[in-house]
Amino acid sequence: MDANPIALQPATLAAIDAVQRALRLACDAAGSTEVHAKAGRDVVTDADVAAETVIRRILTDRTGLPVVGEEHGGEIPADGSGYWLVDPICGTRNYASGVPLWSVNVALAEGDVVTASAIGDASTMQVHVAERGRGAWALRDGDLASLATSQDSRTILVEDGKASGDRRSLAATFAAAVIGADRWDFRSFGSTMSLACIAAGRASGYVAFWLDSAVHAAAGSLLVTEAGGTVSDIAGGPWQLESDAILATASPSLHSDLLKLIAASRG
Repeated sequence: MDANPIALQPATLAAIDAVQRALRLACDAAGSTEVHAKAGRDVVTDADVAAETVIRRILTDRTGLPVVGEEHGGEIPADGSGYWLVDPICGTRNYASGVPLWSVNVALAEGDVVTASAIGDASTMQVHVAERGRGAWALRDGDLASLATSQDSRTILVEDGKASGDRRSLAATFAAAVIGADRWDFRSFGSTMSLACIAAGRASGYVAFWLDSAVHAAAGSLLVTEAGGTVSDIAGGPWQLESDAILATASPSLHSDLLKLIAASRG
């Protein structure tokens, strides 16, 4: 293990602190928090709201930057200055059902670029962190261990999310194609925690066919690229904060294979 290979930026340290506290809060509240319906099949729990409140307070106090969150919203600065993107519990349905496949996502955006991120992975209780151009790491017992993507798992994670109409049909056809190809194992997690799994080498590829906000994937997109992976939208173009879907893979060759499979699934 490489102990603290670089000194993290103050904003990144604030993000780690916020994620750790929100992760503990949500875990402590699991099983007792109230669940409320949102649009469609989506749900929100009291823990989502409480976790975002904690994250907002820490980030605001430590950095002075505005926050745009899943539960409390917020305004993106018009002048291109820095701001935080926060998803306090990504995978709320899993969380509410007692399934530990959810994450706490925090990303620092400056202009149109994600420059730092932290993800609390409830399945491992670890925080994964990245800084643009500097690398990606898992925080373990106070030390930083470098993350690197890997194709060894041969596992493809697919999330239909809130996709509807043609996009939902595309997700279904693609999932069937992945299974039919008999080249990979297929899983559906229902959380952008999947991006942390790609960065840590625990999965090889991930496709989310609908994202209604950058709060869900911004943190994970940086984590994957800094760990050596490839990220794009589902048409193969650059993934941006405005993108409504994401494809993340452990390698360019796998990325090409999955883009071809998506294109073929469009019929």
